[in-house]
Amino acid sequence: MKLDALYSQGHRLWNLSLLWVLGRTLCRAARVDEAVRRELSPLPDGLCIRLEIAGYRQGLVLHKREGRWRCGAPSQVVPHPLRVCFKHPAIAFRALSFRLGINQAFCENRLLVEGDLTVAMHLVRAIEQLQALILPAFIAESLMRHYPSPTAKLARAGRIYLGLLTG
Repeated sequence: MKLDALYSQGHRLWNLSLLWVLGRTLCRAARVDEAVRRELSPLPDGLCIRLEIAGYRQGLVLHKREGRWRCGAPSQVVPHPLRVCFKHPAIAFRALSFRLGINQAFCENRLLVEGDLTVAMHLVRAIEQLQALILPAFIAESLMRHYPSPTAKLARAGRIYLGLLTG
């Protein structure tokens, strides 16, 4: 019984860590990478997006302020016009650890989306661009129907990883 509780707690912490890494890399990529920026730039300032996992109190909050995407709650309380929730922790684990593509999870109705569907589509495409960029080709190709084969991938991914490490 104690081993099950320990496994469950470890799985929960791993999922939340992966969610944190996804948020940080997405915010960084929106600043330094043109493809991700192109997907997220049409979204208005003040927009707040919440990504969460069913059964977990914590989640990831992204907001856009002054043209920049940031992790964490905004200074002013605003409603979340978009809330994306993984329906089960196992699905979140597969999607966040890149075993299941975010677009595939979206298409298979494994995500609960509340809010503006257009914003959700921009978010999914931005995460897909991020996957193509930061993952090795042999992993990314299996997750995507059409692997975009980004140019100068190593340099672009390096800037994102560097920002993740340095803040």
